[in-house]
This record gives sequence, C-alpha cells and structure tokens, in this order.
Amino acid sequence: MIPTHPAPPTAQRLFDTAAALFFEKGFAATTTREIAAAVGIQQASLYYHVSGKEDLLHQICVSSLEQLLAEVQSAVLESVNPLERIRILARTHVRAILKHQIRYVTMLNEMRALSEPHRAKVVALRRNYANMVRSLIEEAQAAGSIRNDIPSRYLYLALLNVLNWAVLWYRKGQTLSEEELARMFTSIYLAGASALPNRAPFEMPDPRPARKKKESDATQSTLERLLDAAAALFSRKGYAATSTREIAEILGIRKASLYYHIENKEDLLYAICKSSLERIHSDVAAALKDVKSGDPLERIRALIRAHLENLVHCQVAHSVAVGEMRALSGARLQEVIALRDAYEDLVRSVLADACKAGVLRADIGVKYLCLILLGLLNRVELWYRSSGPFSPGQLARVFETIFLTGAEATS
Repeated sequence: MIPTHPAPPTAQRLFDTAAALFFEKGFAATTTREIAAAVGIQQASLYYHVSGKEDLLHQICVSSLEQLLAEVQSAVLESVNPLERIRILARTHVRAILKHQIRYVTMLNEMRALSEPHRAKVVALRRNYANMVRSLIEEAQAAGSIRNDIPSRYLYLALLNVLNWAVLWYRKGQTLSEEELARMFTSIYLAGASALPNRAPFEMPDPRPARKKKESDATQSTLERLLDAAAALFSRKGYAATSTREIAEILGIRKASLYYHIENKEDLLYAICKSSLERIHSDVAAALKDVKSGDPLERIRALIRAHLENLVHCQVAHSVAVGEMRALSGARLQEVIALRDAYEDLVRSVLADACKAGVLRADIGVKYLCLILLGLLNRVELWYRSSGPFSPGQLARVFETIFLTGAEATS
C-alpha cells in the first residue's frame, strides 16, 4: 500500500496555488477571489495569511529566496575544498529551485509588480545570494582552483545563468533527475572555469569601442515606435498591467489613434514576440553563413557572438518574449512557440555537427549542451547594461571561452 502524505499547511498550499495562477494569467490579471477558490477557502480567510495580493507575491519571493540562501549556505559548509563547494552549491541550488519551480518562475516574471519597500527587500535578498556565490568563486580563485584570467563577476554570472535557466525548461519525470542535471551543469562549468595546468590564458578583450549612436526616433515609423513603447511598458509593468491608454500617452497620441495600427493590445505582444524571434534566427543564420571555413568550433563562436549581439540590441523585446509569451492566445501562441523551437533547432544543429566532427565531448547529449548554452546566453538580457565594461562582442568572447573550454572533447 502506498503511504499517504499529509497535505501541506494552508500557507504553503496558498503560495503554490497563487504562484501557479500568477504564472498562468499574470499577477495583474489574477484576483484574490480566484486564488481563494483554487485553494478551497473563503476569500476572507485569505487575509488570515496575507494582507493582500501584493503581500502574497512578496511572501512567495521572500520565502523562496530565504530558503535558497539558507539551504546553500548550510550545504557548502560540508566541505572546505573550493571546487567541491561549488559543486555542492550547484547541486543544492538546482534541487531547491526545481522543488518549488513555479514559485521561482513567478518570482522571475512578476517581481516587477512589487512596490517599495517590498521590492527592495527582494532585491536585497537576491543581491545577498549573488554575493555569496561570487565569494565562493573568489575563494576558489585565491586557492588557485578557478582561473583568474576571467573576472569573478562574469564567472559567477555564467554559473547562475546556467543554473537558473533550468526553471524555465525542466519538466518533472524527464530522463535526468535534478541531481544528474546539477552534475552535468557543473561538469561543463568547472571544465571551463577551473585553473588547469597548461591551459592557454584567456586574453582580455580590447577596451570597449566607441558605441554607435542609437537610431533617432525621427527615422522610425509610427508602428516601430509603437512596438518600442509597448515593449518598454510590458517589460517594466507586465503585459496584463499595461493599458493601451498608457502606451498612447508615451507616444503622445490619442488612444483612438492606436487602432489605426492595431486591433487590440494582444496585436502588440504578438508582433514583439514574433519579430524578436525571427530577428535572432535571421541574424544567427547569417553569421553562420559567413563562416567560410566550416570549422565546427568557429561556427559555435559565430553563433554565440551573433546571439549576444542581437540579444543586447533587442534586449527589451527579448525580455518581453520570454516573460510574456504565455499571454498570447490560441494560434498566435502556437506560432510563437514554433518560432522559438525553430531557433533552438538551429542552435542544436550547430552543436550536433560539432559533436559529429568529434570536437565536442560525447558524455553529454546535444539536447543538454543546447540548453546549457542557451541558458548561459539568454539570461544576459536580465543583467546586461550598456554602461558596463564589456560590449556584447567582448562579453561573447568571455562566454564562448567558458562554454567551449568546458564542452570541447578534450575537457
């Protein structure tokens, strides 16, 4: 007889149920009445646990981060070996975020809905966790276990990029368990980041070149300016919380004038998602064609460079495509998913060719090499700032070194 497990406390069920609804519908479009009904309690009973909907989102974010920080801090104390501590960190991190996967996705997508001081507390917790990860990297650098020729900032961001991307694609019951995923992630990462003997040093990129002037708004069509304004608002406030009136106000036009270009708000989201995915596919495909030598590793380098250049150039649009795609309806959602899958197929085919040529390690499947690479690259849109020390091309040099050094057959 299969033993039964007691139901989780009401507060935990409340967090899980609310997170699922926020993930499905968006924070702004979800009501406390819907949350209470899904939990199976009266709406008034909801306020025994939280003061309101925003407080509920705040508690989901805070409890998730506090638990992650506590579990990882405790786990890394099991070892004094710098590399083993990084392995433990990765294993504990993956296990924790996948245990409450929807809560973490909700935090990533909806944290922007928090007002001060709620948001400040969540940002502070995220910063504390990032600082802990960075300190472990720096301790390993000081011990000579992790390479010193790449700044610790980019080493820790690369690790968190790969680990956190898993919440968006992992499905329970897949071939690999959370433990196996963590081992695979750290195998690639540490092979690329470790200070191995006889390793050729990474040459720091040249100083940032002068930036090109941004295209003037005067040269953009009204529709292009409309899409830019909508993307900025969707990224900052969320699709559900943005009104067409707000978009019109940014452009300095009447709300009625919007409908000369669109029929409804979803038209804007659809156009943003579709164009961002078509553009990155086109840019990467063009970069691959420019690799005349056919060298599999050079093709991967070209892919990484083109992907990051496009990601940064269309940073806001890509943020919207990742975070708001689910708000599309019916055939539009399926079309955008098909475009996303087609791009992933392109990336996978480049890696598959390199595997067939024997230049990438054979102990990790192409599917997971692809997911690791996309995680490494795609999370950049969350933290990259044009005022930072590296241009997109220079950052690509850093990440291609970490990935290819870890994924090459000689690793």
